[in-house]
This record gives sequence, C-alpha cells and structure tokens, in this order.
Amino acid sequence: MRLPAHGCFLSSPIYRGIIMSTIAENQDAILKLLKESFAGRVGFPWKEPEDKYLHGIRVAKLGLHLRDIIYPNQKDILCEDTFVVASYFHDICNGQDNHETAGADYAVKLLAPYCSKQELSEVHRLIARHDSRVEKNKSILPEDLKLLQDADILDHIGSYSIWATFSEFAYHHKTPYDYAIQFTDGTFDRFAERFRKKINYPESLAIYEEKISFEIEFAERMLRELNGQPR
Repeated sequence: MRLPAHGCFLSSPIYRGIIMSTIAENQDAILKLLKESFAGRVGFPWKEPEDKYLHGIRVAKLGLHLRDIIYPNQKDILCEDTFVVASYFHDICNGQDNHETAGADYAVKLLAPYCSKQELSEVHRLIARHDSRVEKNKSILPEDLKLLQDADILDHIGSYSIWATFSEFAYHHKTPYDYAIQFTDGTFDRFAERFRKKINYPESLAIYEEKISFEIEFAERMLRELNGQPR
C-alpha cells in the first residue's frame, strides 16, 4: 500500500542540486546527525539531559513493537526506514509554536543529504501530523501515523512518568506527599482520561491501561508508606 505523500515543499530551491541518497545507505550518519541535532536540548529544566533525543529513540522502537503486535503478518504496513527516522526527529522543534510543522520542515532540511526525495516527503508527512490526534473517526488516519502517535503517548506513561514527575516535583520543592495525593484528588484521573481518548488502537489501549494501573498501584503504596504503614 502506497501511503499519500505531501511533499510540495521539496520543490523549494534549497533542494535543487542536492545529490540525494537513501536512509539505508546513511544509517550511521543519520544517528550522528540525530545526536548532534538534539545536543543540549531539554524539554524542561527538570528533565534529564537530551531527554527528547532519548524519547525519539524509544518511540521508534516502541512503534515497531506495536506494529508487530497489531499487524504481525503485515510488516509492510509502514516503511520502516522513514518511520524510524520520523520517530527520531518528531520532537526536534518541541517547545516552539506549531512544533509539528516547524519540526517537519527543519527535520527535512537536516536530513536532505541522507534521504531520497520520497523518503523526505514521508518523514515530513509523519512529523507534520504526529500531534494531530483525533478522538473519533480514527480510520481517517494512515496506519503509520497512528502507530507513531500511540508510541509517542505510551512512552510518556508508566515508569518513565513516575521518574519525570518526581524530577518535576523535586525541582519545584514539592514533597512525596504532593506526588501521591494527586492520585486521590482526581488530578491523575483527569490526566489519564485526556490521553486515553487519543489512543488509536485497542492493543495500544491495553498497554496504556496496564501502565496507568502500575502508576496508580505505585502511588497507593507510596501514600500508605508515607502514612507510616509497613506496606
């Protein structure tokens, strides 16, 4: 199945005269570019160094795992090379206004020497729409985009969410009790429901619910221990 391309921007003069190759021929160079492009970029001051660089790598791996779970006999449901590269760079402009379009444009400028014109078009399409989620009529979205979106959400939930929230709360001089109490006052429930509606696949939703349950169980035990109970 050929997914639609939205690559009119590639007619720009900045691409004329560039001798393009392919992702498969430039994997090491793209990984080096990825590392260099995200060097020093931190989403928030309490996040670990290069958190968006690490996030992109995890999303690429998770997206392929989701493909294997949801489409075990359809490896070609997506182009693996362009999916992985789009996942790597999808948050290259995170924190800016309209970070999807800005990120898509910037990513293909960086990647132009390492990808074919068709690959750049596909990478641009995925990055430009990765945060354009729908709560209904999900069938209108291409399968590779839905896999990227679900992987993006799932990477923020579970054990990493606990780590990131602890870091944020410590940065703002909040207490362990402040962390735990959000699971009893409805704050976490509202957060979970907001993202639950944006999950595209039932299989992704099952993983999401397991991750949410893990966070709730952890917080419930933490609250008991903060109140002096042995377990």
